[in-house]
Amino acid sequence: MWVLVRQGTQWEALSGDTRGAEDVLQWSAMAEQLLVNGPDKTPDQLAERAIGFPLTAGGAPMGVLGIRPEGGVLHADKRRIIDAAVTLLAVSIKNAQLFRDVKDNSVRDALTGCFTRAHSLEVIDAELRRARRSQTPVSMIMFDLDHFKEVNDRHGHLCGDAVLAAIGKRMKEVLRGSDLRCRYGGEEFLVLLPETPLQGARRVADTLRREIAERPIPWSGEALTVTASFGIAQTMPGEVNVQAVIARADQALYRAKDDGRNCVRIAAETATLVADNRVG
Repeated sequence: MWVLVRQGTQWEALSGDTRGAEDVLQWSAMAEQLLVNGPDKTPDQLAERAIGFPLTAGGAPMGVLGIRPEGGVLHADKRRIIDAAVTLLAVSIKNAQLFRDVKDNSVRDALTGCFTRAHSLEVIDAELRRARRSQTPVSMIMFDLDHFKEVNDRHGHLCGDAVLAAIGKRMKEVLRGSDLRCRYGGEEFLVLLPETPLQGARRVADTLRREIAERPIPWSGEALTVTASFGIAQTMPGEVNVQAVIARADQALYRAKDDGRNCVRIAAETATLVADNRVG
């Protein structure tokens, strides 16, 4: 069996034997038709491989359960059992989705998709403690959009919101799923990179800097060029003081501002730490 759940316009494999992305696309074609035509309208080209049951909660279709019966035949008594199970499964999935949505809305910034400052500080604290136990490096990037006030003053706050939303999207494209993305305040962002030394953090920061500077943001027939300044800090051995790490990254960020903006600078303590490790 397998279960597909629709997230917006996309289908996700929730569970079961979908055998990778290609099968998800194949089963999603079945799922779309099932939600329109019902379980007795399984496409002929797929019916030999599976029988699909739509998942419906509150009158709204939201997924499909597929069954591969032995011998390709599903008897009426088993179908009745599966129908009952599908009803319970649909309600359970819908409840889980609602819980996730409520949780995400409470810890994520709706405009950028990044975590809020308060939630991020809790996550960073836990990550630093985990890194101390495992003795792995953690790096932090802080960056700030250059001359962002001019964007709002010239084009209006709706344009400013569009710019911030685009930055959030590009962060998601560049960063790993394990990296923490935080809207720290206004047009200032924070990124935590677990198990990442300085060299890796610098590559990430520079990639993100180029993605922002070299890809203009369309707005009202114009192409807006936006740049950002970046500061990087790496945790000291055994360090668990979140504010101290943030302060070093912030100082490096302001050096980037002073050095002409649209560049990456490293906290002095981090540079010394790396140099000492190389000598050792």
